[in-house]
Amino acid sequence: MKEKDLKKIHDSARENKVPIMLDDGMEFLLGYISEHEGIRDILEVGTAVGYSAIRMASLRWDMKIDTLEVNEDMYRQAVENIRKEGLEARIHVHLIDAAKFETNQIYDLIFIDAAKSQYRRYQEHFLKNARKGTVFIYDNLNFHGIVDDNALSKNRSTIQMMHKIKKFRDHLLKDDRFDTVFHSNTGDGVAVSILK
Repeated sequence: MKEKDLKKIHDSARENKVPIMLDDGMEFLLGYISEHEGIRDILEVGTAVGYSAIRMASLRWDMKIDTLEVNEDMYRQAVENIRKEGLEARIHVHLIDAAKFETNQIYDLIFIDAAKSQYRRYQEHFLKNARKGTVFIYDNLNFHGIVDDNALSKNRSTIQMMHKIKKFRDHLLKDDRFDTVFHSNTGDGVAVSILK
Protein backbone atom coordinates (compact mmCIF):
# COMPACT_ATOMS: atom_id res chain seq x y z
CA MET A 1 0.00 0.00 0.00
CA LYS A 2 1.42 3.34 -1.04
CA GLU A 3 1.83 5.86 1.78
CA LYS A 4 0.73 8.71 -0.51
CA ASP A 5 -2.55 6.90 -1.35
CA LEU A 6 -3.35 6.54 2.34
CA LYS A 7 -2.46 10.17 2.98
CA LYS A 8 -4.76 11.20 0.12
CA ILE A 9 -7.71 9.23 1.61
CA HIS A 10 -6.92 10.63 5.08
CA ASP A 11 -6.56 14.28 3.97
CA SER A 12 -9.62 14.16 1.74
CA ALA A 13 -11.68 12.71 4.62
CA ARG A 14 -10.48 15.48 6.96
CA GLU A 15 -11.22 18.22 4.38
CA ASN A 16 -14.70 16.86 3.69
CA LYS A 17 -15.53 16.38 7.39
CA VAL A 18 -15.82 12.61 6.97
CA PRO A 19 -15.87 11.08 10.47
CA ILE A 20 -12.62 9.12 10.55
CA MET A 21 -10.81 8.34 13.80
CA LEU A 22 -8.42 10.96 15.20
CA ASP A 23 -4.81 10.15 14.32
CA ASP A 24 -3.64 9.16 17.81
CA GLY A 25 -6.77 7.03 18.25
CA MET A 26 -5.96 5.28 14.96
CA GLU A 27 -2.36 4.67 16.06
CA PHE A 28 -3.67 3.22 19.34
CA LEU A 29 -6.04 0.87 17.47
CA LEU A 30 -3.33 -0.29 15.05
CA GLY A 31 -0.85 -0.72 17.92
CA TYR A 32 -3.37 -2.83 19.85
CA ILE A 33 -3.98 -5.11 16.85
CA SER A 34 -0.24 -5.40 16.16
CA GLU A 35 0.44 -6.45 19.76
CA HIS A 36 -2.32 -9.10 19.69
CA GLU A 37 -1.46 -11.51 16.90
CA GLY A 38 -4.59 -13.57 17.56
CA ILE A 39 -6.69 -10.76 16.06
CA ARG A 40 -7.45 -11.80 12.50
CA ASP A 41 -11.21 -11.57 11.96
CA ILE A 42 -12.54 -8.06 12.48
CA LEU A 43 -15.98 -6.50 12.32
CA GLU A 44 -16.03 -2.72 11.88
CA VAL A 45 -19.25 -0.83 12.51
CA GLY A 46 -18.94 2.44 10.57
CA THR A 47 -16.84 2.17 7.40
CA ALA A 48 -16.91 5.84 6.37
CA VAL A 49 -14.55 5.93 3.33
CA GLY A 50 -12.67 2.74 4.26
CA TYR A 51 -9.61 4.44 5.77
CA SER A 52 -9.50 2.50 9.06
CA ALA A 53 -10.35 -0.83 7.38
CA ILE A 54 -7.48 -0.33 4.91
CA ARG A 55 -5.09 0.58 7.73
CA MET A 56 -6.11 -2.49 9.76
CA ALA A 57 -5.96 -4.90 6.80
CA SER A 58 -2.51 -3.59 5.89
CA LEU A 59 -1.06 -4.71 9.23
CA ARG A 60 -0.98 -8.42 8.36
CA TRP A 61 -1.71 -10.49 5.26
CA ASP A 62 -4.15 -12.78 7.12
CA MET A 63 -6.56 -10.09 8.39
CA LYS A 64 -10.16 -10.33 7.19
CA ILE A 65 -12.59 -7.49 7.79
CA ASP A 66 -16.35 -7.14 7.48
CA THR A 67 -17.20 -3.45 7.59
CA LEU A 68 -20.69 -1.94 7.74
CA GLU A 69 -21.82 1.41 6.37
CA VAL A 70 -25.31 2.86 6.16
CA ASN A 71 -24.50 5.91 3.98
CA GLU A 72 -24.58 4.99 0.29
CA ASP A 73 -22.13 7.70 -0.87
CA MET A 74 -19.56 6.73 1.74
CA TYR A 75 -20.10 3.05 0.96
CA ARG A 76 -19.30 3.71 -2.72
CA GLN A 77 -16.17 5.71 -1.85
CA ALA A 78 -15.03 2.97 0.54
CA VAL A 79 -15.51 0.22 -2.07
CA GLU A 80 -13.51 2.28 -4.58
CA ASN A 81 -10.69 3.09 -2.10
CA ILE A 82 -10.44 -0.57 -1.06
CA ARG A 83 -10.42 -1.72 -4.70
CA LYS A 84 -7.61 0.74 -5.52
CA GLU A 85 -5.54 -0.77 -2.71
CA GLY A 86 -6.20 -4.31 -3.98
CA LEU A 87 -7.78 -5.33 -0.66
CA GLU A 88 -11.28 -6.29 -1.83
CA ALA A 89 -10.58 -10.00 -1.19
CA ARG A 90 -9.96 -9.28 2.51
CA ILE A 91 -12.21 -6.29 3.24
CA HIS A 92 -15.92 -6.82 2.61
CA VAL A 93 -18.03 -3.66 2.74
CA HIS A 94 -21.73 -4.11 3.48
CA LEU A 95 -24.27 -1.35 2.80
CA ILE A 96 -26.57 -1.95 5.75
CA ASP A 97 -27.69 -0.62 9.12
CA ALA A 98 -25.41 -2.43 11.56
CA ALA A 99 -28.35 -3.45 13.76
CA LYS A 100 -29.74 -5.45 10.80
CA PHE A 101 -26.49 -7.18 9.83
CA GLU A 102 -26.62 -10.94 10.48
CA THR A 103 -23.75 -13.40 10.19
CA ASN A 104 -22.55 -16.58 11.91
CA GLN A 105 -18.96 -15.30 11.87
CA ILE A 106 -17.19 -15.11 15.24
CA TYR A 107 -14.87 -12.10 15.40
CA ASP A 108 -11.65 -11.50 17.32
CA LEU A 109 -12.25 -7.75 17.34
CA ILE A 110 -15.40 -5.69 16.96
CA PHE A 111 -14.60 -2.02 16.35
CA ILE A 112 -17.57 0.31 16.85
CA ASP A 113 -17.28 3.82 15.44
CA ALA A 114 -20.74 4.70 14.11
CA ALA A 115 -23.93 6.32 15.46
CA LYS A 116 -22.93 7.11 19.04
CA SER A 117 -26.47 6.85 20.43
CA GLN A 118 -26.64 3.23 19.15
CA TYR A 119 -23.49 1.86 20.82
CA ARG A 120 -25.38 -0.17 23.44
CA ARG A 121 -27.67 -1.61 20.77
CA TYR A 122 -24.69 -2.61 18.61
CA GLN A 123 -22.92 -4.15 21.60
CA GLU A 124 -25.89 -6.38 22.40
CA HIS A 125 -26.58 -7.19 18.73
CA PHE A 126 -23.04 -8.45 18.11
CA LEU A 127 -22.56 -10.41 21.35
CA LYS A 128 -23.61 -13.54 19.43
CA ASN A 129 -20.64 -12.94 17.10
CA ALA A 130 -18.18 -12.83 20.01
CA ARG A 131 -16.56 -15.44 22.24
CA LYS A 132 -14.52 -15.30 25.41
CA GLY A 133 -11.60 -12.97 24.64
CA THR A 134 -13.28 -11.07 21.80
CA VAL A 135 -12.31 -7.41 22.05
CA PHE A 136 -14.84 -4.61 21.57
CA ILE A 137 -13.25 -1.22 20.89
CA TYR A 138 -15.39 1.94 20.94
CA ASP A 139 -14.37 5.38 19.66
CA ASN A 140 -15.69 8.90 20.42
CA LEU A 141 -16.60 8.34 24.07
CA ASN A 142 -15.50 11.90 24.94
CA PHE A 143 -17.03 13.55 21.86
CA HIS A 144 -14.62 16.51 21.85
CA GLY A 145 -14.92 16.90 25.63
CA ILE A 146 -18.66 17.64 25.50
CA VAL A 147 -19.62 14.39 27.29
CA ASP A 148 -17.89 15.63 30.46
CA ASP A 149 -18.73 19.30 29.98
CA ASN A 150 -22.10 19.98 28.36
CA ALA A 151 -21.37 23.74 28.49
CA LEU A 152 -19.11 23.20 25.45
CA SER A 153 -22.23 22.84 23.30
CA LYS A 154 -25.39 24.94 23.01
CA ASN A 155 -27.03 22.42 20.68
CA ARG A 156 -29.87 20.60 22.45
CA SER A 157 -29.72 17.44 20.30
CA THR A 158 -25.92 17.24 20.78
CA ILE A 159 -26.37 17.50 24.56
CA GLN A 160 -29.02 14.75 24.46
CA MET A 161 -26.61 12.56 22.53
CA MET A 162 -23.88 13.32 25.09
CA HIS A 163 -26.15 12.05 27.87
CA LYS A 164 -26.58 8.80 25.91
CA ILE A 165 -22.80 8.45 25.45
CA LYS A 166 -22.21 9.13 29.16
CA LYS A 167 -24.87 6.57 30.07
CA PHE A 168 -23.20 4.01 27.76
CA ARG A 169 -19.78 4.79 29.24
CA ASP A 170 -21.15 4.23 32.77
CA HIS A 171 -22.82 1.01 31.60
CA LEU A 172 -19.55 -0.26 30.08
CA LEU A 173 -17.63 0.26 33.30
CA LYS A 174 -20.31 -1.58 35.33
CA ASP A 175 -20.97 -4.40 32.82
CA ASP A 176 -19.38 -7.44 34.46
CA ARG A 177 -19.51 -9.47 31.22
CA PHE A 178 -16.49 -7.43 30.13
CA ASP A 179 -13.15 -6.23 31.41
CA THR A 180 -13.11 -2.60 30.27
CA VAL A 181 -10.34 -0.03 30.20
CA PHE A 182 -11.25 3.53 29.23
CA HIS A 183 -8.47 5.52 27.53
CA SER A 184 -9.85 9.03 27.95
CA ASN A 185 -6.76 10.81 26.62
CA THR A 186 -6.50 8.68 23.48
CA GLY A 187 -8.11 10.05 20.33
CA ASP A 188 -11.60 11.21 21.18
CA GLY A 189 -11.94 8.78 24.09
CA VAL A 190 -11.47 5.07 23.37
CA ALA A 191 -12.72 2.11 25.40
CA VAL A 192 -11.35 -1.42 25.14
CA SER A 193 -13.74 -4.10 26.47
CA ILE A 194 -12.74 -7.76 26.52
CA LEU A 195 -15.51 -10.34 26.79
CA LYS A 196 -14.91 -12.55 29.83
